[in-house]
Amino acid sequence: MKRTFGLILAFLSLAFGSPVKAAEPVPVLAAPMPDLAVRLVGNTLSAIAFIPRRPGGPGGGELTRLMLQAYFGPDGRALVRLWDPWHDAYTVPAERKWTLTGRTLCVDLPAPGNGPMCADVHVWGPRIAGVGAQPYAMLDGDLKPGNVIGGRR
Repeated sequence: MKRTFGLILAFLSLAFGSPVKAAEPVPVLAAPMPDLAVRLVGNTLSAIAFIPRRPGGPGGGELTRLMLQAYFGPDGRALVRLWDPWHDAYTVPAERKWTLTGRTLCVDLPAPGNGPMCADVHVWGPRIAGVGAQPYAMLDGDLKPGNVIGGRR
């Protein structure tokens, strides 16, 4: 009998709902989420990128795959190095410029890059990814705090 009564109560609560409880207050953020520039400045991007192959560049196909690191300085300058598979090491870091317009990140790449690489990027946690057009670019990587290239954190 108790079991039957418990089942009836359970079905009634499903059919008619349960008592309404006060909702938890929505937390108010002390400050708005930082914009993308704030998330990039002072961090090092380590990524794989696909960009158009330079005319006369080594390899085949239309795209070049690059492994790169770029430290984003606050003044629009970046310290950039690319992985050189022929020497099994990174190239000597080169100072280049970087810009951000909305969500479009552009980084000037040293050779074997083809000048500026631009992509509409999205950042979630330490991950960053994006795609660009004219010229095509695809970027997938992560952001690490500090200057990993120069050894300063």
